[in-house]
Amino acid sequence: MAANTLPAKARTAYFYATARAAGGASLTIIMSTPMNPTRTTFCLRLAVSLAGVFATHLQALATEAGVDNIGPGTDGFFMLPLDVNSLPDNMVAFNVYYNHYKSTKFHISSLGGKVPDVDIESTAVIPRLDYLSPLHVFGGRLAGYIAQPWLKQEVSVSGLHDTREGMGDTTVAPIILWDMGKNLTLGAAVEVTVPTGEYSSDRLANTSNNFYTYKPLFSFTWLPTDNTEVSMKTTYSFNEKNKDTDYKSGQIFHFDYSASYKITDDLMLGVNGYYLKQTTDDKQFGRTVQFNGEDVNDGVRGQVFAIGPALHLTFLKYASAEIRWAREFDVENRPEGDMLWAKVSIPYAF
Repeated sequence: MAANTLPAKARTAYFYATARAAGGASLTIIMSTPMNPTRTTFCLRLAVSLAGVFATHLQALATEAGVDNIGPGTDGFFMLPLDVNSLPDNMVAFNVYYNHYKSTKFHISSLGGKVPDVDIESTAVIPRLDYLSPLHVFGGRLAGYIAQPWLKQEVSVSGLHDTREGMGDTTVAPIILWDMGKNLTLGAAVEVTVPTGEYSSDRLANTSNNFYTYKPLFSFTWLPTDNTEVSMKTTYSFNEKNKDTDYKSGQIFHFDYSASYKITDDLMLGVNGYYLKQTTDDKQFGRTVQFNGEDVNDGVRGQVFAIGPALHLTFLKYASAEIRWAREFDVENRPEGDMLWAKVSIPYAF
């Protein structure tokens, strides 16, 4: 947002813009975001046969191998704007995210355990547009956002390699922001991910997960002191069926978290990460997923925890840039690797 477009009374610039902390120091604020740089989906017909399993058992497991429409780790630092009611009536934010994910470990019960010789690499550039309206709903300000990833997926399994590049799945959401004072904002949204990317069950790599996801979301940003910040975004995913494979992924609880400290007026350092836990079994053909003709005993329920360092920089008064890295631990039925996020945000009032 151009500096001369902000009213003097606005202590925060909306959506990933800069908040004014006590003493006039600048802090960038980031509203919760829905992006899912699609982790590579596997063609089970190929991957499982490489592991020595009969091809007749494979099709059920193929494309759902540890993927989701969440984009864990998307949000860090200030997930919501502060002092929302003092912001201009109409605001937009232009955001560009960069994401890189690398994994060489993959254990999943629907493929019999460890998948050998796996190398998964995903790169995404994600433009996102946010809008804050003057409308008030249920005591909060109404806003919305849309994100459209561009992905490059590279997958190697037991000597086979596949690469796909193109548009990923689109996420849209309305969100309500509640101003609870100058140091606390609450937010609630419903995100919808639409399978707009390219998908084929015969590929090792895809830029779409090929199913709709509906995610109720709750988030908050809180400043306990003038120099510290704590934020969290929680979601609960309801996944539709992948009609090409008759596979329905289970429901997922997830949260992103952040805690940071102001080093200078323009620089913040902190820790960030995410946690994901699948709460219901995966299903195919209306029943629990099978391996070698028997139901898998864990329902192919995924889990992951990640933590790592993060840096945030404010520049040109209201613009911001950040970079965040996280290592994954305690992983079940998902790829295990390292996640990198970077972001540039420019707000504008009109």
